[in-house]
Amino acid sequence: MPELPEVETVRCQLAPVLTGGTFIGVEKTEPFILRDCTEVEFRALLPGQRVETVERLGKFIIVRTEGRAEVYLTLHLGMTGQVLVRGSDSTPAGERLEIHPHTRFLLRLRNAQGTTDLIEFRDARKFGRVHLTLGSPPSRLQGLGPDAWQGDWDAGYLGARLRGRRAPLKAFLLDQRHLAGIGNIYADEILWWTELSPLREAGSLNEVEVDTLAGEIRSRLEDGVRRLGCSLSDFVDTEGRPGTFQDHLRAYQRQGLPCVRCGVTMVRVVVAGRGTAYCPGCQR
Repeated sequence: MPELPEVETVRCQLAPVLTGGTFIGVEKTEPFILRDCTEVEFRALLPGQRVETVERLGKFIIVRTEGRAEVYLTLHLGMTGQVLVRGSDSTPAGERLEIHPHTRFLLRLRNAQGTTDLIEFRDARKFGRVHLTLGSPPSRLQGLGPDAWQGDWDAGYLGARLRGRRAPLKAFLLDQRHLAGIGNIYADEILWWTELSPLREAGSLNEVEVDTLAGEIRSRLEDGVRRLGCSLSDFVDTEGRPGTFQDHLRAYQRQGLPCVRCGVTMVRVVVAGRGTAYCPGCQR
């Protein structure tokens, strides 16, 4: 599932394409992917909207427009979502386009340079979602914590959220109400670098451990962003290229292999319904 670094990779690449451009057509959309609007509303409201900003909160991309109404197009990639840009497409609107079987929406945009781009969302497993709302982002974002990488939070905030919690530490990290954007891959990596067990009670961390955890959360996510995401399965950037974070994993899916820090065999357990790899030798 794309997590914060993968979504940030897509956002960074989409921003210069979309910003200042105007949506001019909806070539395809599938109703099941839409939230907060109908297909009729989606097709009626989006064309004519000029893109003002392309932002992100956790795993959500938020496109804010100005036009007949202030429309927010909010995208969640789900498990296998891919956003692709087919640049400078000269196919006239209305002419038949070649559409991939996994394409869930296809938008036509006149960019700030005056040429046409096609913005395509592919999703093999159909868990991705698109929200179209007026005046503000969708209400589901209100329940999210601050962005885990760039949000306004610190070790004090993290310690307060951890205090008294008996849930496993990994379950805490996966709960988007505390920090938004961490998923299964980066949770395993963060915990390996902090030498903390994913099974540890969240509220049992001391002040030094909380400080270490806070630092590693930002560091591992920044490393993922710098390496353009993790492409173990479906993730690619807007040009169809994989990231490289998968070449630097220390914990995720390394069960049965020796820990690269202490040599003890990594094990697999299930935490909060998610497969979890960790080192019982040095993660305590």
